Amino acid sequence: MPRKRRLPDVVTLKLPTYEQPGDIFDVIFESEEARKMAEQIVEYIKKNKRMGWEEYRELFPPEKHYLYFRVMKRMEALGLIGRGAYNTYILSKKFCDRLEYLSKLWLFKIGKAEELW
Repeated sequence: MPRKRRLPDVVTLKLPTYEQPGDIFDVIFESEEARKMAEQIVEYIKKNKRMGWEEYRELFPPEKHYLYFRVMKRMEALGLIGRGAYNTYILSKKFCDRLEYLSKLWLFKIGKAEELW
């Protein structure tokens, strides 16, 4: 029986302080190869509405499969993608909800609670 996938409790993101990032994947992934793979995955899901759990074999060569699993694990832990029916991957807005919650916490902390409502 296969074991259940475990997602990390914490994912560290390096936010640039002097200039705005050009792409969300610049903040999430450190390697260019992982960024390109994540972009391909998102484009595939946008085009086909979902991605089956074995469709990565069509998209990426066998020597890149290890990187695929790392990218997917990170994206799923952050909430960029989620699980749909039949263990397929779908795009998710959970990441946006988390960032929105953090921004509301900050506004409340600095006393700008009237901007929340």
